[in-house]
Order: sequence, then C-alpha cells, then structure tokens
Amino acid sequence: MARPNSVAIDANVIVRFLTGDDPVQSSAATELFRAANAGRVNLIIPTPILQETVYVLETYYDGTPDTIAPKLMSLLSLTGVTCPDARWVLDGIQWYRAKNADFGDALLCAFARHHDYEVNTFDKELIRKFTEITATEPAKAKAK
Repeated sequence: MARPNSVAIDANVIVRFLTGDDPVQSSAATELFRAANAGRVNLIIPTPILQETVYVLETYYDGTPDTIAPKLMSLLSLTGVTCPDARWVLDGIQWYRAKNADFGDALLCAFARHHDYEVNTFDKELIRKFTEITATEPAKAKAK
C-alpha cells in the first residue's frame, strides 16, 4: 500500500473544520479530515498553527480555554492528524484549560518542563501560575 502524502495545514482550515461557519470552506475542510481518517493523507499541524487557531477562536469566536481546549485535544487525537510537538503540546493544552492561562504561556511552560529548562520572564502571572516549572525574572546585569 502506498504511503499517504503528508500535508501541513493552516489555522484557517482548522477553524473552518471546528466552527462549520462557512459552508463551502467548512465542507472542504471536513473532507480533508475525512481523507486523513481514511488513511489517504497525513495532516500535520505545526505548533505555531495551533497557537494561531487558539488566537482566532478566542478573538473572533469568543472561545475560552474551557471551550477551546477540548476541541484541540479531540483534533489531535483524530486518525491521520499529527502535531510534531505533541509530547509537550498536549500538556500545554491541558494547562491552558486548567489554569485558564494564556495559550502561549502554557505552551512555553510545557516546552520548558519537557526539556527541563527554566523560564525567564517579566510576566508575574506566568511565574505565579506555573509552579510546576522554575520561572523567574531575568537577573539584572551587574554593574562593573
């Protein structure tokens, strides 16, 4: 059996699939995900595209972590759908919802935990919310 093509998809395809708000584009997006489910194509969702999808769903569709996170988890569990960074992205999605956090912050902290990095930030809320990792403000340069 021939190996299916791998196709990276854009956030607008994901949004059309999840919202069904445009009859023509939503139908095409749904057919693409059906093709993936049938093994005819591998859909690749890069991490920045997930972040853009969350931004669009929050900004234009009034989505919240409680409504968006389950959709992302379901999306990434579909047959024929892959996120190359899934090992830590799934943790980020869960933190996004559980902590009602900024999605970018949740991804950063999940990435840091997965790779055993600390995070430097001036964002005091991130430092407060993500106690699972070491997050601190950058040290001030010492005067000479």
